[in-house]
Amino acid sequence: MKTHLLVLILCFCSIQMFHSQEDDGVVALSLPVRNSLTFNRFVINPTFSFVREQHKYISFFNKREWVQFDDAPLTYMASYSGRFGENIGAGLGLFQQNYGVLTTFGATTNFAYNVRMNRDSNLTFGLNIGAYKSGLNSGSVVSNIDDPALQNIPDNFLLTINPGINYGLAFIDIGLSINNLVVYNFESSQMLKDNPEQGIQAHLMYTGYMNSRGFFDEAKFSGLLRSEFKTDETIISAQAMLTIPKGIWAQVGYNSVFGMSGGLGLNITPQIAVEYNYEKAIGDLTTFGPSHDITLAYRFKNRDRYDYSSGDDVSGLISGNKRKPVISKIAKAKAEANRKLAAEKKAEEEAQKEAEAQAILLAEQKAQQKADAQAKLLAEQKAQQEAEAQAKLLAEQKAQQEAEAQAKLLAEQKAQQEAEAQTKLLAERKAQQEAEAQAKLLAEQKAQHEADA
Repeated sequence: MKTHLLVLILCFCSIQMFHSQEDDGVVALSLPVRNSLTFNRFVINPTFSFVREQHKYISFFNKREWVQFDDAPLTYMASYSGRFGENIGAGLGLFQQNYGVLTTFGATTNFAYNVRMNRDSNLTFGLNIGAYKSGLNSGSVVSNIDDPALQNIPDNFLLTINPGINYGLAFIDIGLSINNLVVYNFESSQMLKDNPEQGIQAHLMYTGYMNSRGFFDEAKFSGLLRSEFKTDETIISAQAMLTIPKGIWAQVGYNSVFGMSGGLGLNITPQIAVEYNYEKAIGDLTTFGPSHDITLAYRFKNRDRYDYSSGDDVSGLISGNKRKPVISKIAKAKAEANRKLAAEKKAEEEAQKEAEAQAILLAEQKAQQKADAQAKLLAEQKAQQEAEAQAKLLAEQKAQQEAEAQAKLLAEQKAQQEAEAQTKLLAERKAQQEAEAQAKLLAEQKAQHEADA
């Protein structure tokens, strides 16, 4: 049986995540956490560490698939994940998977951040980053002869990235994720090509509560519908879970590849829980037999009441304290809605008052600016008028001075002319007198000569 193990495994590699066309020993990462809506939900979609989550968990998960088949796929995972704040979810998981003669060992980290759109809607972004070692599990190889092909299978170290997004309403969640968006092989220093586990996954989830009497009063119902679109196939799956407030939950599911599933969960105490799921293969995988997975978890106490979470009161079969009376989920939802409505109304009133005060302040500032501008304009006009008056006065003074200077000049010219005329007149008189005196002298001399003659 052992000698034919490798051949048999290679026959269903397309189903069980092997990629050996180019890189021997490489296994594409696909953690088989698909039947639980309570624990390790961040593996389903990177945003689910935040979406509808109230607590933080430490969990230990084991899944054995197809138990009728020797050396069937076996998965172990230990994780710490959940809600870490009003807008933050995170997770860390360590895992090991054995696929007959092939094995993987590694870790996956998760981070989710939420953005609140309005009172009843949120947009959450998530990212899973996985790093793991993939190679040959030599302890599972049983052969009578040495096979060089097995000895040449190298160990590979790979890194994978899986982003996701979720849009949440009061009871509905809609989201997308990309599985194995990027897978980098450090051994070959190149991206993994033709990855059979690469695909786009879409989901629609409903979360609601039952308002009835008796055992099922305040029970929570969760339903998840998923479609995963891969290169060679499309996988459709659906899950439904009913959680009873006494700390018991049951879930059923269907997967178009892996078949039907059913499971039960129980809170042993408010902190310690255990969950078991049974999966029955269908179609070509029926001969491999059923699959089993079991989870043991520890739930941390959380005193915070986050928005956009289940907010369920947790109880267990064993509890040191009596359970406090639980208010109806609908009453809680109404009270929470009324509280939010009152808070929003108060915030709106405060915003209105602040807006009115801001408007008054702006109006006062505008009036002040207008008054300042008016005063500045008046001051400029007054200064202009004063400047014009001053200029006019200076012009008048200058004109007066010029007129006076002109008058003075004219007076001086007139005085000069009069003085020159007077001088000329005196000169003419003097010349006349001298001429007359000369004529008189000449006449006297002539008369003298005549007398002398």
